[in-house]
Amino acid sequence: MRYADAVEGYLLDRYQTLGKNTLKSYEYWFADFAAFLDTPEIPFSNIASADAQRYLRYLSEERKLAESTRLRAWAVLSSLWTWAERVLSVPHIIRGKVEKPKLKPLQLEPFSMEEVKAIVRAAQYSKQWIGRAGKKTHSRRSTAKRDVAIILTLVDCGLRASELCQLVQSDYNRETGRLLIRHGKGDKERSVYLGNQAKTRIWQYQTERRDVQPNDPLFATKTNRPLERNNLRHMLNRLGTAANVDNVHPHRFRHTFAINFLRNGGNVFALQRILGHERLDTVKVYVKLAQTDLAEAQKTASPVDNWKL
Repeated sequence: MRYADAVEGYLLDRYQTLGKNTLKSYEYWFADFAAFLDTPEIPFSNIASADAQRYLRYLSEERKLAESTRLRAWAVLSSLWTWAERVLSVPHIIRGKVEKPKLKPLQLEPFSMEEVKAIVRAAQYSKQWIGRAGKKTHSRRSTAKRDVAIILTLVDCGLRASELCQLVQSDYNRETGRLLIRHGKGDKERSVYLGNQAKTRIWQYQTERRDVQPNDPLFATKTNRPLERNNLRHMLNRLGTAANVDNVHPHRFRHTFAINFLRNGGNVFALQRILGHERLDTVKVYVKLAQTDLAEAQKTASPVDNWKL
């Protein structure tokens, strides 16, 4: 059996259990490993631990990928051989034989109130310049209302980048602020709720859109197409540069929401459901950080409302 055949069998077997984004990730790493082997017809049983070890070294030394990314590649390949060991009676070449990349402890760096305000300001106006009269001036950005609505949504309910990009109009209830996340991690559905300030900003953004249909993106490009995750990351990164705030990316807004939710008196079990985590252990790291300054906890669980953005 060829490597490609084994991959096809594995994906068919796991199709119902893998989420859409996870499936795409697996397909990417399987194809990338095949390209590295550079032998499309290679028999699956001929692939050795040394091949996988060379691949991971290549990802590190030549492609300079982060340790977390290399760990993802290791996990995907290991999953394939775990399946093959059970279904095809093929020896496992990854587990216990190929060194598993090690991650450093997660460093959570939530945004401060001042940093979020600076990012919101950068989303509204272009960089200042000197006008003809010698005075400082700036113009309003064409996507200001959309981008501010996105930032407040990320801060107020901690969505993943993919979850925000997949939202359509029918997923949002204007009256209650309810957002229906149809395809969370593991393709699981959940609901989250926005505070008043975020609801107002979405309303302001929606008023400038015409003939919006239920299946249109909630946050759209200028051509009414869904935002891509990479476009969202680039947009936030540019705003961070303009605001002089380092390390601006969607997941840091997620950290900011989680920590402030707990600081403001939110329940850890509620946080687990809001973030869409299966295991409580995943959110315990937020609990530890939040407990360092509970004395200064804010009155509400909505960072956006409390900060008056």
